[in-house]
Amino acid sequence: MSNLNSDNNILGKYSRYVIDLYNRNKTILLIAVIIYFASLFIGLSIGYFSTAFTGNFLTYLLNKLRGMIIEITTFSILLHNLQSLLVSYFGGLIIVIPIGALAFNGFIYGAFVGFFLHGGVLQHYFVSNPVDFIIYTLPHGIFEIPGFIIASAGGFRLATLVIGILTSLGNETPISENYWKINDSLALVAIAIVLICIAAVIEANYSIHLGNYFTGLNLP
Repeated sequence: MSNLNSDNNILGKYSRYVIDLYNRNKTILLIAVIIYFASLFIGLSIGYFSTAFTGNFLTYLLNKLRGMIIEITTFSILLHNLQSLLVSYFGGLIIVIPIGALAFNGFIYGAFVGFFLHGGVLQHYFVSNPVDFIIYTLPHGIFEIPGFIIASAGGFRLATLVIGILTSLGNETPISENYWKINDSLALVAIAIVLICIAAVIEANYSIHLGNYFTGLNLP
């Protein structure tokens, strides 16, 4: 009985911490979400209405990606995504970097969907319609996309830390008033890393199999 009460207390403390973390950072999280989905909509529009340009751009991007990831494994996917995530996070010291990373990732996903929605076909690519594309990317995307959004929000919190410290120095107020921001930024990026790890496992081991099951295709 005591172990059960202890587990409930730990769970309760963790839940309160996460809720408080969200409440302190909901504005920057909302900003990150808006940037991502606004960019996704722009990418979808360009992909649909400018198929020739989008096709060339996506082909170039896929060729570059194949050169970076020689073998599709959990480790290779995790390493690639972790690098991007940490750039978004530490790039918060230069606030345009997480903004650019969010916009780029949202734009690319939207461009794929818009391109396929208009009937575009990419040579040597495994799908050619938006439904199949979403089915194959959704299993890991439901973890990967929030991971990048939360990591970028952590980068935004780093930016507010720098601004707060500079403001404190100018106003001669205690710098310690800003210390909570570094703790929150680290908590956000830690959550993002967990989500990215889950996404890498799913993408490398399950996404193709689930996609084959729901689409009836037989991709390797």
